[in-house]
Amino acid sequence: MAMEKDVIFEMAERYVKATGRSVFLTGKAGTGKTTFLKYITQTTAKRFVVLAPTGVAAINAGGSTIHSFFQLPLCPYLPDVKELITEYQMPERYRSLRKERVKIIRTLDLLIIDEISMVRADLLDAVDMTLRKYRHNDKPFGAVQLLMIGDAQQLSPVVKDSERQYMSQVYQSPYFFHSKALSRLQYVTIELQKVHRQKDAEFLDILNAVREDRMTAQLLRKINERVGVPPVRQEDGTEPIRLTTHNVRADEVNSRKLAELPDDPSLFTAQIEGDFPEHSYPADEVLELKPGAQVMFIRNDSEGKYYNGKLAKVEKIAKGVVTVSDSNGEMIDVTPVEWPNTQYELDDESGEICQNVVGTFRQLPLRIAWAITIHKSQGLTFDNVIIDAGAAFAFGQVYVALSRCRSLEGITLESPITSSGIYRDMHVAAFNEGFMPLETVSYRVELEERGYAFDQYRSVFDFNGACSSLRYMLKLWRGVLSETYPELYAGMEAASKALHDAAKVADTFRQQLKNIESSQAQDDIYLKERLTKATGYFLPMIRTVRDAAMDIIGLEIDNKETKKKVNDVLEELLIEVDIIFNSLENFERGEFGIDTVCRVRTECHLQDRNLARRRKLRKVTRAADEPGIVNEELRDRLQQWRSDRFKADNVPAYTIMHQSTLIQIATLIPSTRQELLAIKGFGEASFRKYGEQILEICSEYKKCH
Repeated sequence: MAMEKDVIFEMAERYVKATGRSVFLTGKAGTGKTTFLKYITQTTAKRFVVLAPTGVAAINAGGSTIHSFFQLPLCPYLPDVKELITEYQMPERYRSLRKERVKIIRTLDLLIIDEISMVRADLLDAVDMTLRKYRHNDKPFGAVQLLMIGDAQQLSPVVKDSERQYMSQVYQSPYFFHSKALSRLQYVTIELQKVHRQKDAEFLDILNAVREDRMTAQLLRKINERVGVPPVRQEDGTEPIRLTTHNVRADEVNSRKLAELPDDPSLFTAQIEGDFPEHSYPADEVLELKPGAQVMFIRNDSEGKYYNGKLAKVEKIAKGVVTVSDSNGEMIDVTPVEWPNTQYELDDESGEICQNVVGTFRQLPLRIAWAITIHKSQGLTFDNVIIDAGAAFAFGQVYVALSRCRSLEGITLESPITSSGIYRDMHVAAFNEGFMPLETVSYRVELEERGYAFDQYRSVFDFNGACSSLRYMLKLWRGVLSETYPELYAGMEAASKALHDAAKVADTFRQQLKNIESSQAQDDIYLKERLTKATGYFLPMIRTVRDAAMDIIGLEIDNKETKKKVNDVLEELLIEVDIIFNSLENFERGEFGIDTVCRVRTECHLQDRNLARRRKLRKVTRAADEPGIVNEELRDRLQQWRSDRFKADNVPAYTIMHQSTLIQIATLIPSTRQELLAIKGFGEASFRKYGEQILEICSEYKKCH
């Protein structure tokens, strides 16, 4: 991707790509924040999703809304406040995500949030809660790296009056930087400084003064010299776009101007298919146009004919094609384009995070544009503007409006800008004053890269999660496995003890890695030697634990609730053990790359969907390997018979025959009534109901073997 990158841009890139440190990327209007976002999404090897606080912002960023991705309610999230009304607590239905979405969350390396200034503190805390829950990690945001992009001194989050009193009981302010989770997160702030939109030094001084609320009387007089200046019209008659504070003002101007044109209007209705929420519509559902109407393109053209924010005039309308002329007199035929509404999903074959189109919005990429709101102008650039900011009501509106124009000479003010309209939000000011000096951030990037690498190595030798899962597995199995499969249970107990002992040694080795990192010695040979020795020590132990876990895949349990719990914990255990096992195998082969470690972790998290396939493979080999069970085929026949019986009789399977009894029959293969009655758990009543059927199954099995 060919593009100009300065030192700060490259430093931000290193933090995002080569470290695990979260980043708040900020900068004045026109410094390239959107460019950085696009660049990272096109070049990073990390698994990521792009989210935004609003539907339109999400469409523009090429991602999803925060609410839809995490399935969060639109009401405020007020954590740990029991005395507040239930309306503002997280409803239970929002606490469970689809399994597919959970897989994405668990394999996520990087979460990109665009327009972070508009994200409320409570929403960021809801994201934190969700990530920690499904990643089983209590670190802030479940240890996912955050890339937050935006400018706190531009548009602020929206809080309804009805919500404000409740939010104030929990948060110092609604801004994202006052979220409980972010206060626990160690992140770096990187401010892009090179302004690409404006070149005039005097105008930049004015913009910076407005942004930082240090407007002097002299600068204020200078900007107010633009009051009443006749707006510059293009040769084709196109007027400068008017930026207003409220939708109603913009609509009034556009409606009046359109009505003044002589021709009858042409209506263009959007074609909407699938799932596309109304609040995310990127264009008017019904667009009214006339020849002579001033319009603005609202997206970029792949062939470069137009771009988002380009002004034009409608010349003619014929057969569904709208022809417009731009400021250079170029004629452009405009036809409908399609906006996709996408959801993040996992590709079944590659396991990669991909975007699946769930709905489409098809419409002309045009908007009536004699006037638009300041909010809708965010991210756009104009040569000439008329600014109606006399009713500015939100922090940052005046700055956003002024910074849309390339030059001071291109601005016409409808009314003077007053010092009261340029107010300083004390929360934002305090937040900005707390930024770490850029020199410090730059100095630390190499340390962060090294720290990230060692964190990945240390994670391989963290056996504590697997220990916990295995202990819980044994607790669930104690009443089932110990009776039905005593030898397997003994093997699991031995594996649990071995893993517990190995975890203690591994904790010591992780401290050794910490010491190597702290030494600042850049001796990769010594590090690899230590990793190789540790691998030789731990790999046989982990293989034993892994085999023990594999042995219980597919074992039958009569109690459905217990069976579900066991399978859930087994999936978790296999993921944790496989991460360790597969990483150590790579180390054994001399593959020590951090990218390899991260890839293994992702693959292991995705393989839980293959548990059924593992079960089938294990079933083939268990007849020879499983302690106490010789006749695998007979066991399967008996289980099928039992399944058919409980469906026909409409009774629980265990009332027909307990699994432990079934295993004994499959092992001993009784041929007479006395032999069958001698089996524990099979009495006279059972024989009267099922004895002859079971003996027949056993007899048929013997004939074939």
